[in-house]
Amino acid sequence: MKELQALYREAIRRHAAQPVGFRKPIEATHAHECSNPLCGDRVEIRMKLVSGMIEDIAFDGEACTICMASASLLCEQATGQPADRLRSLHESLRAALHDQAELEDDDTLAPLLGVRPYPSRIRCATLPWEAAVQAIL
Repeated sequence: MKELQALYREAIRRHAAQPVGFRKPIEATHAHECSNPLCGDRVEIRMKLVSGMIEDIAFDGEACTICMASASLLCEQATGQPADRLRSLHESLRAALHDQAELEDDDTLAPLLGVRPYPSRIRCATLPWEAAVQAIL
């Protein structure tokens, strides 16, 4: 179990240090910004949606390591997916963090489960996903 936790921590560090989609210029059709006043995270998600598919996605903002890594994972997972898949992944992540539910068949988001023991950090992990879902409403 400790080896798995170490692997997850490394994935978070890697995504925070070299975030996928960070400040990437795209021709966005949808965008939304969310913030967390408790810790100062602010993230804007920008997407290019074509016929209900996420053709491109990027983010900008200033955020903690967990929030940056979560936004990076979002960009990595959402590209080429239907918008509905984004909603589904968001709900799965939220349920896994708040209710200890299993993640919806997507182990790539498992590194974010490391915040479960720290309720004040759960918002850091879910903020980019919330912004993304709000952008497509």
